[in-house]
Amino acid sequence: MPADMAARTEYEPIPKDQVLAANEIAEEDHLEAPPRPRIARWRRYATGGLFAAGLAAAGLMTRRSSSTQTALRGDAVKMLEQKVSATWSQGEDFPSQAPAMDVDFEYQVDGGWGTNYDHIPTPEMCAAMCQGVEKCQAYTWVKDAGLPGCPSQCWLKDRTGKKVPKKGLVSGVPPARKSLAAAPAAPPGGDESMYCFALMVPGGYEEDLLSWQHEHKAGIFGCDKAAVFSNKELTVAPGVVTNVVNSTLKCAYGGDSQSALNAWIFIEVWRKVIDVGDYKNYNWVVKVDPDAVFFADRLTKRLSLHAGAGYINNCKYGMHGPIEVFSSRAIDTLEEDYHKSWDGKAPKKCVTGQHFGQWGEDMFMDQCLDKILKVSPRPLDDKLMCESHCECRSWYWCNESPDMVSYHPFKTVDSYKNCMANAQSGVAATLKK
Repeated sequence: MPADMAARTEYEPIPKDQVLAANEIAEEDHLEAPPRPRIARWRRYATGGLFAAGLAAAGLMTRRSSSTQTALRGDAVKMLEQKVSATWSQGEDFPSQAPAMDVDFEYQVDGGWGTNYDHIPTPEMCAAMCQGVEKCQAYTWVKDAGLPGCPSQCWLKDRTGKKVPKKGLVSGVPPARKSLAAAPAAPPGGDESMYCFALMVPGGYEEDLLSWQHEHKAGIFGCDKAAVFSNKELTVAPGVVTNVVNSTLKCAYGGDSQSALNAWIFIEVWRKVIDVGDYKNYNWVVKVDPDAVFFADRLTKRLSLHAGAGYINNCKYGMHGPIEVFSSRAIDTLEEDYHKSWDGKAPKKCVTGQHFGQWGEDMFMDQCLDKILKVSPRPLDDKLMCESHCECRSWYWCNESPDMVSYHPFKTVDSYKNCMANAQSGVAATLKK
């Protein structure tokens, strides 16, 4: 790591619960959908297979020998070694939306504002993070900062400073920031009428996000009816008071993915949603995490394609928690199962019929409705959510497609606004090598 970067005291730190980092989903937010490490394992195996295939294609795995073949094999090995050892090759592995980067250069600055984020896998993501912080005018990505797991770091700076050659670093400036337009609301009423809600942990960044969303009629506040649930009665915004749930909103992490084991939290949340009963006045019930950039008008258009569905799966690996979309009929069925329990506080068959101690709430709800209560049909719609856990690779740019319903996660108001602006601007031009 560059010497000047090691002196962190000269930087203004951002609180950890506001860090937009690749590993924050598993580490920080106990309300998030669980990561799917099996996907990462598959990628490792696939990468190894592709590497072997490349060797075979280059003639490096054949037993035949000749001076020509030896030379070709040597050239192929050199090319593969160079690719592996290269710090970064912008636009080679996937299209880049960042301005041209300075590879193996550091932008050195003395004093001023700056901050760093750990475990940022690519300079592309570092550039997007810089775009999402208004103070940021330049960044430097460190390929190997000696961190456990993903070893890379992203440093954000208020100017480019002096350009200095440094192997293993990538520096650049962010794309121009887009202007934020008003969030379009969903058309009122009709077959696609929506009751949308969020669960909020009090006293943190989620309050700031929901307050801003209400002020700008964004997120859940673009639906026909919006509600916020928490474990304390709080005024989130004028006219928006939380519905109180009987939970600490705290849970352990575990399972094969070390994800939030928050099924019991949401068993209580859904009990409260049913008890309040407002959802019955609408055809669809939508649970949205506060840090998911959500476009209600886009969801309305998707819902028109799924008339009669019981609920909608948002990922090929199973339903993920940032946005969950259910028909009111599905929640009515869930309510019946609550009534079957002796105290009405949990859905009886879903609790007794599943071993969910190591599950997150999204998997519990998905399995409860699909396998136990037989709510159907359950169509898959990959336009509901863009996040890394469902292989939406460039989620941080927020311009996957003009009909993408949500992007996740964005834990500061600045990054949330920036994502909205990018999404409203449509699909960006990309740089390919």
